[in-house]
Amino acid sequence: MVKCEIDEKEFANGGVMARYLKEKYSLTYREYYHKYIMKTDDIPKCKCGCGKEMRWTLMGYTEFAKGHYSRVHNNWGHNPNAVAKSSETRRRQFASGERTVWNVGLTKDTDTRVKIGGIKTSEGIKSNQSEIKRRSESMRENRLNGIIPTLHGPQHSQWKGGVSEIKSIAHNDKKLYTEWKYPILVKDGFKCRECGKPGPNLHIHHNNEKMCEIVKKHMPDQVLITDFELKKSIADKIVDYHIQQKVSGVTLCGGCHQKYHPSLNFS
Repeated sequence: MVKCEIDEKEFANGGVMARYLKEKYSLTYREYYHKYIMKTDDIPKCKCGCGKEMRWTLMGYTEFAKGHYSRVHNNWGHNPNAVAKSSETRRRQFASGERTVWNVGLTKDTDTRVKIGGIKTSEGIKSNQSEIKRRSESMRENRLNGIIPTLHGPQHSQWKGGVSEIKSIAHNDKKLYTEWKYPILVKDGFKCRECGKPGPNLHIHHNNEKMCEIVKKHMPDQVLITDFELKKSIADKIVDYHIQQKVSGVTLCGGCHQKYHPSLNFS
């Protein structure tokens, strides 16, 4: 038996009472539930504490989101000894090859699940400022305490034999400025060719043969270049090439230059 909280009339089941509420009080059972049972318009949250709003059923709201019941009511998950034993078993199975990670060797180009998962994770993080902050602080803490090593030079995954340093030496060379950059600035009237903005923050953009292509032409066959004198000699050849070949360039302000190199920071 169920009793109506409005007039205390009893019914055999909730379905009968729901019809009664609709006919006599023009209330859906959900409206009645909020007003007389819960006494609030707020939708209840999952009892595990995750903050997720609950799903409405025919006779009320569920207490837990799907799969969240075990977070609170678990025969072993809240037993420290059982958790430790389970973790050790998993480590042993991974070490022996009995258990493997499902996505080992898969990439977003070869497996749709990896691609979709990556997109969802990326979009979720981008829209969650608190998660971005948490990850940033975690990375910083782990680097400071040595859990995540800070890799430099040949140890870094993006190391290309010191190419970036060679580019930097060439870009900052006085001869390159006086005999290649400056004449282009004069020709363009010390103004950005795209927006017309004058100096002082003006760059020379390689608008035909790219700097990376020029660098590759002068790089030796060896993979790693650690000797500074060798880097300097390569940079000198790059500078001479710009001058002798009259490499094409155009004057741009930092903002317009950024459009051609979005991955770089010209601000």
